[in-house]
Amino acid sequence: MKRFFSHMALNVKMSLKDKSTLFWSFIYPILLLSLMAVAFSGIQSEQKSIAVAVEPGHPYADVLRQIDVLDVKDAECDEALKLLRDKDVDGIYRADGVLLVRGKGMNETVLSEIGSELKKVGSVYASGRSLDFTRKYVERGDQEQGMLYVTLSASIGMFALYGYFSGISIVHHVQANLSSLAARLSTTPISRLSYVSAGLVSGVAMSSLQTIGLLLYLKWVWKVDYLADPVRTLLLVLTASFFGIAIGLFIGASNRWSLKAKVPLGIALMLLLSAASGMMGPGFRLYVENNLPWLNRYNPVNMISRTIYRLNVLGSTKEFTENILIFVVAGLILCIVSLIFMRKRQFKSL
Repeated sequence: MKRFFSHMALNVKMSLKDKSTLFWSFIYPILLLSLMAVAFSGIQSEQKSIAVAVEPGHPYADVLRQIDVLDVKDAECDEALKLLRDKDVDGIYRADGVLLVRGKGMNETVLSEIGSELKKVGSVYASGRSLDFTRKYVERGDQEQGMLYVTLSASIGMFALYGYFSGISIVHHVQANLSSLAARLSTTPISRLSYVSAGLVSGVAMSSLQTIGLLLYLKWVWKVDYLADPVRTLLLVLTASFFGIAIGLFIGASNRWSLKAKVPLGIALMLLLSAASGMMGPGFRLYVENNLPWLNRYNPVNMISRTIYRLNVLGSTKEFTENILIFVVAGLILCIVSLIFMRKRQFKSL
């Protein structure tokens, strides 16, 4: 046990003495989050009114005028078409019930959904039944939303996996052909299991503290609260940090690439997964969700960001337990496989 704590102290000291590690683990995340907060804090989450033309005689013209999100313009057929061509409206509800739109964007999708729901209501009345519009089927509540929260949660998801770099550093310290330190340590009666386990524990602690520090920074400085559910959030951060280090151990031990190759690989992979999760804006995320839905379902950055958002913004625990179990089980498997790769590895020369 004494040796274990000695190895923990050694890993912490080496991490704190590495200036590049300190920059990328603490300073860079704060800078990036600050830039994103400045860029998106002015963007309001309110939905702008959607301009739409409604021809006289439309069966639901009165209903459309009562929908807050719509900016209804009464126009005859020719005038409505001119408004659509001039991009003054996003769509036309024709008198025969047909919807004309000028693209496939978000506004056009909203108009299509409204038209579809109105047709369903019309079908209900046509069948002799009626709807009770005074009854509340959905409970409404206030929530924070918008580009700022989506982008910041994706960034937090990426930074929570920064334990990856600690994982590859641990292997770099014990695999004799990768560094001079590892070559010296290989000549001593050091226990690889003890050293790796100590590095894993210290790495999880430091990575978790880094992520919690970022959450506190967002809460105190930018008033973005991702700690509304602190207990579950802390558990998620711990398991995410463990999973990130496990990935680093696996990448570090499974091949003979140099550290200069493994670090850029991790950075590129995290940026790609973060972009798919929404850090670069909703466009690419929507493309992934529509064309590669399985990717974001098991994208660790998306799993973390989505769970943090649900816990602290929506107050929902949906998929929380499932994601925690995935991170723990996958992390354990990666750690075991990594130790198998490192076990009794021999080298012709050092």
